[in-house]
Amino acid sequence: MSKQLGLINAMQSPIRESSNEKPTSPVRSSNFATCQQNFHTPSKLHYDQSIPSSLLEALQKLVRGEIQPKTPKQPLNPAVEAGIKDLVSRLNKACPIPPRLPVPSTADHFEDSIVINCQRIFTAAYDIAQLKAISIELNFKIPPIRDFKIDEMAGRLPSLSTQDLPPASAQEAATTASPARGSAMLNNIFKQVRVPEFRFKWQFWAEKGQQSTPAVKSATAGAEEYASRPKQLGDPIISIKGFYEHFNNIPIDNLKLRDSIHLFHAGVKPLWEDPRNTRGGAWYFRVSKENAAAFWHEICLLAVGDVLQHAVETKRDSFNDDICGVTYSVRWNAVQVAVWTRDASNEGGKEKLLETILEKLSPELVPKKDACWYKAHAAHKGFAAPAAPAAS
Repeated sequence: MSKQLGLINAMQSPIRESSNEKPTSPVRSSNFATCQQNFHTPSKLHYDQSIPSSLLEALQKLVRGEIQPKTPKQPLNPAVEAGIKDLVSRLNKACPIPPRLPVPSTADHFEDSIVINCQRIFTAAYDIAQLKAISIELNFKIPPIRDFKIDEMAGRLPSLSTQDLPPASAQEAATTASPARGSAMLNNIFKQVRVPEFRFKWQFWAEKGQQSTPAVKSATAGAEEYASRPKQLGDPIISIKGFYEHFNNIPIDNLKLRDSIHLFHAGVKPLWEDPRNTRGGAWYFRVSKENAAAFWHEICLLAVGDVLQHAVETKRDSFNDDICGVTYSVRWNAVQVAVWTRDASNEGGKEKLLETILEKLSPELVPKKDACWYKAHAAHKGFAAPAAPAAS
């Protein structure tokens, strides 16, 4: 408001004549002659240059700060003050005063020059001559640059070049050639790095179930036919690599009713009558077909990883309990998974084994209480007791 009042005061001050206008010649009359005698009239008028000669000049001087607003000696009439405010508002709307931009400092100029030079260098990255010109301009000495094309250098790996060397023999080339990428390199790594082995060797077995009611046979013939069903799958497994080479190639989803897959200690056949199994039994788990594959996978890993073995292991002088193997069998509306133990009389081992299985399984795979039970092999109806050794 003070600036506006100063503007009004400047407007009320006497306005000097334009320098281009010539003063009017005095009228020669008697009255003028009398006044000339009584008063001294200067030959040339002297005007105050600080006083604006027009409203536009007054506004310009006020904006540039060349004239300072003056405070009126007496308070303005409310009607006059309202009129002044309205006039100032109209002037601001008609020709608003642009804001003054900050004057950049020396540091700003220095940073701007750095940015500009960096942009020039990046732009000239593919032009050696322009890079040299920039280095000279910046007074920066660089070693001589060879004329090469960056496109040709992109993607190349550092290499060692030799000259005047005899070519490698066939034997040397075979022993020093680096393996190719992919499966060849992976196989080479497995050859060079020793994969940790399991504590026990394991063997996969496949057993085709009986689809129809068998004809009446003698006990000996039935036992022989049953013993001939399990067939070995592949070689004995000694590491996790061998385990998955077999496991990933056994399509358990394609098994038919009563077909079975077994994973047993090497040397132990998945039969109740095998000498390592005759005094043992198994924990049986009824698993839905939706969870059967995941349940079987985790049980196999618990077996080959010795987790189940530690649950039943005993420190007797003879006949220590063991995990003999695990079985996956297809039933009518579910899958039956069995964990075979060597000693059915080891009550503490059986309870600890069940606790370990329920604890280690994923929560969504834990079976209900009525979906698991233990049964000795000798309690099965089809169990054929081994013949007693003949007396000497």
